[in-house]
Amino acid sequence: MKTFVATGERLVVTFLFVFLSFTTQAADPSAQDVAARLDSLKDPIATELTARMSTNLLRGSYTTVWRQFEDAASGALEIILPRTVPGLTARNFDDGRAETGREKNRLADFAILCGTNVIEVSIKAARSSGQPENDLGTFRDHPNREKLFAASFTVWVRYEDAGGMLRAERVFFDRTWRFVGKSTLVDGVKYRKKDGNMRPKPWAMFDSGKAYWQSEDEFELAVRRSETYRANELVKEYLNDLAEEDQRVLYERLKEKFDTGPRPAPRSEK
Repeated sequence: MKTFVATGERLVVTFLFVFLSFTTQAADPSAQDVAARLDSLKDPIATELTARMSTNLLRGSYTTVWRQFEDAASGALEIILPRTVPGLTARNFDDGRAETGREKNRLADFAILCGTNVIEVSIKAARSSGQPENDLGTFRDHPNREKLFAASFTVWVRYEDAGGMLRAERVFFDRTWRFVGKSTLVDGVKYRKKDGNMRPKPWAMFDSGKAYWQSEDEFELAVRRSETYRANELVKEYLNDLAEEDQRVLYERLKEKFDTGPRPAPRSEK
């Protein structure tokens, strides 16, 4: 009788263990751990992306082929990342392909969901025959993305274009800030003047794996220097074109700022 009871208790315990194993999902890995893992394995990830994407020939225009490369990169990431980062499964990914109106700008090309935190993965494509000039986000939008995402990475597809057939020649994977170029006008990031969109570094630095900025903090300082320089240049360029009323508004604001600001220290008499 005792043996039967003990056996019954063991069966109940085993049943509860199996039941809970199937009904309780494992906790999501932290965004910090996932980002650190991606940093440490960025080269193998890029190598596997290249191996998977370079075997396919695509047909289309350079103005629309980015969508095909984006879909191919998203599909490859969904295979590679669960084998690369412990704890990641299909439910941690959002590539936007199930959304309606997906031709519109989405928050992230590919998102890694880590609980309440999100890691952004942008997907860019540029022809190998010229230097990349893709948009990397505006100065105005940059602080908002920093608040939205725990980390930002980019998949960059360099492709060959021959006779209307397009092929991914090499794929790069790294932190987004490491892809940003350097301005020739100021000691800051490269940008387009008209809209403040940051621009990438040259292909040679893609191939070498080098970045202009040694840390993300150094990059952020470079962003501020370029943003300030651009603002000053725009004021100087358009000041004389402003209507007198607008010039007066600008004058009043500047006057108010300097009138209420700290007074300069008096010069000492010699």
